[in-house]
Amino acid sequence: MCKIIDKTCLSPTPTLEQHLMWDDIAILARYMLMLSFNNSLDVAAHLPYLFHVVTFLVATGPLSLRASTHGLVINIIHSLCTCSQLHFSEETKQVLRLSLTEFSLPKFYLLFGISKVKSAAVIAFRSSYRDRSFSPGSYERETFALTSLETVTEALLEIMEACMRDIPTCKWLDQWTELAQRFAFQYNPSLQPRALVVFGCISKRVSHGQIKQIIRILSKALESCLKGPDTYNSQVLIEATVIALTKLQPLLNKDSPLHKALFWVAVAVLQLDEVNLYSAGTALLEQNLHTLDSLRIFNDKSPEEVFMAIRNPLEWHCKQMDHFVGLNFNSNFNFALVGHLLKGYRHPSPNIVARTVRILHTLLTLVNKHRNCDKFEVNTQSVAYLAALLTVSEEVRSRCSLKHRKSLLLTDISMENVPMDTYPIHHGDPCYRTLKENQPWSSPKGSEGYLAATYPSVGQTSPRARKSMSLDMGQPSQANTKKLLGTRKSFDHLISDTKAPKRQEMESGITTPPKMRRVAETDYEMETQRISSSQQHPHLRKVSVSESNVLLDEEVLTDPKIQALLLTVLATLVKYTTDEFDQRILYEYLAEASVVFPKVFPVVHNLLDSKINTLLSLCQDPNLLNPIHGIVQSVVYHEESPPQYQTSYLQSFGFNGLWRFAGPFSKQTQIPDYAELIVKFLDALIDTYLPGIDEETSEESLLTPTSPYPPAVQSQLSITANLNLSNSMTSLATSQHSPGIDKENVELSPSAGHCNSGRTRHGSASQVQKQRSAGSFKRNSIKKIM
Repeated sequence: MCKIIDKTCLSPTPTLEQHLMWDDIAILARYMLMLSFNNSLDVAAHLPYLFHVVTFLVATGPLSLRASTHGLVINIIHSLCTCSQLHFSEETKQVLRLSLTEFSLPKFYLLFGISKVKSAAVIAFRSSYRDRSFSPGSYERETFALTSLETVTEALLEIMEACMRDIPTCKWLDQWTELAQRFAFQYNPSLQPRALVVFGCISKRVSHGQIKQIIRILSKALESCLKGPDTYNSQVLIEATVIALTKLQPLLNKDSPLHKALFWVAVAVLQLDEVNLYSAGTALLEQNLHTLDSLRIFNDKSPEEVFMAIRNPLEWHCKQMDHFVGLNFNSNFNFALVGHLLKGYRHPSPNIVARTVRILHTLLTLVNKHRNCDKFEVNTQSVAYLAALLTVSEEVRSRCSLKHRKSLLLTDISMENVPMDTYPIHHGDPCYRTLKENQPWSSPKGSEGYLAATYPSVGQTSPRARKSMSLDMGQPSQANTKKLLGTRKSFDHLISDTKAPKRQEMESGITTPPKMRRVAETDYEMETQRISSSQQHPHLRKVSVSESNVLLDEEVLTDPKIQALLLTVLATLVKYTTDEFDQRILYEYLAEASVVFPKVFPVVHNLLDSKINTLLSLCQDPNLLNPIHGIVQSVVYHEESPPQYQTSYLQSFGFNGLWRFAGPFSKQTQIPDYAELIVKFLDALIDTYLPGIDEETSEESLLTPTSPYPPAVQSQLSITANLNLSNSMTSLATSQHSPGIDKENVELSPSAGHCNSGRTRHGSASQVQKQRSAGSFKRNSIKKIM
């Protein structure tokens, strides 16, 4: 089976099912299932090869074959439990029994592509007369997510590592890693992405040469996107390389400059504006921050200082990438990064939304770490992350209060009837922290009369308001400063969540990050555990509530650029959210901002104009309308002094794409337009930080045995491989499996050509008989693929 899978690299196809050898592979997979009973596959000798085959065939082929692959895994685990050649401890046996249970759960049925069946065993042994054909056209092919393969591989790795603990000289993992590495660096669209993911998951060491090869593969995949016809496979390969980098980064030496450089690779992937690639990019970014934090990189320097220093040699290429998306890291690093992450809130997967929230919380911790100050302290570096977390974190809202809790604009409105107990009282115990929000704004007797005269009824807009707030679907209003004058009131009810819907999935997403790979050669486990514990149990931290810690503080945020970016982040969140609770929070802060930063507030008029008009016309919720009225009143109050900053102000320092990039994902891919910039950036990164490193040979490849497969005399599979299985081309070439031929010393035919993208494509299917070295890719000249 392994040798036949090897031969698919001779004439690569987009999917394994389209290959001429597919029938033979499917039949051999069925044979393996039958042989897996009573340990006829000899798991003690062949476990790495069996897991290698499983990772390539999982969720592949018709339903019966997918069920067969699942059954093969179950039987392999059974054989490990009952094999007389292996003696495991009780702890290992318990792991195997738990694995049997785990693989029988609906979760793994879904990963193996058999979620719609009640019994995998019944489907696997369905009558061959009713399910004879393995050709792709005879069944509906399901897409297989690489993240699913990641989960399956980690489950298999756990089984292998548990068994290896009881076998001191066992080399299973080294053999499996060698098998995966061969395909990871060999051009084969149907199997290379899977091999990259497996290689990343199971590797225990990595060299700069291997990282360089993976980055080269990423660059070539992006180049192929420029050509267009094979965009889907190219995106899968891009995703696979990013997953591999995510898994391998912690294995790098702690002094490697690639730790910091991979941050910019993650940012470049986020900028591709693809749903699947965004998921992989956020995973790489999260792992990157976790790894650098474990190495104590941020103890003395801020993330901005760390990452901008590593970017200096690449500045020419990075500037072009910044210009393409309209987010300038040179102008403001933190808001540019937040602009990339806000898009995560629009991701269709709740897991990615939760991961985005985790990353923002991590960054909020890191930007204040070198300052030795409270995590929630408002300053020019943390304010970007605090603003992005407003709608998803109750703790951020409670720690970053609003400054102006009383009437800000008119002093002639009586405040004597405002009940003082409507203001928040903070207690150490959260259960005692109750906030009354009977009147979220100021005294009803002092303001309702005025509002009644101004607004005839809730949900209706006066003629002047309709005229001032343009309904031209987001077009700039010609009179958006002609607002109604009124009274600004308290924002106290914002902090209270007594009426807010509980965000179980969001809060749980913050406190339950996925398993992060440990950093190689690290001595900081205690520090990491301490940080992790404090993040997972925020209620156990000693929190000092400071009334002076105000999010919108003109004394702290004195730079007009930061003020404009902060308002744009809030307005962008409002623009793309449909949740009423989120809108209510954001409009409260925007109403405050319209008073605190009146000169800069016109920058976001165009973002708010259309939505405010819609809410004034249709909304019936007074808690949502009140802050909107406050925004209108504030703008009119300051209309006498001409605004110093207009919408074009963001463009003057490179942030004209902030609100646009943070929106929903593009339905049409933008990779062809953007790929060339990233390719040049990756080439520059390699030339700068990986110069002179031989990417063709590595320490692991020098230790490669003559053949990655067991000797023919020990393998029961070699007997099956010599059978005349079908009418495919392997039936015409079974003679080449003869054990008398030294396949490792036969070179490929010189007719193997080079494609335009730089990849070496081996001979076609008609040349299989001439090219007898297909079973192995040991030679360095053959491994120069990407």
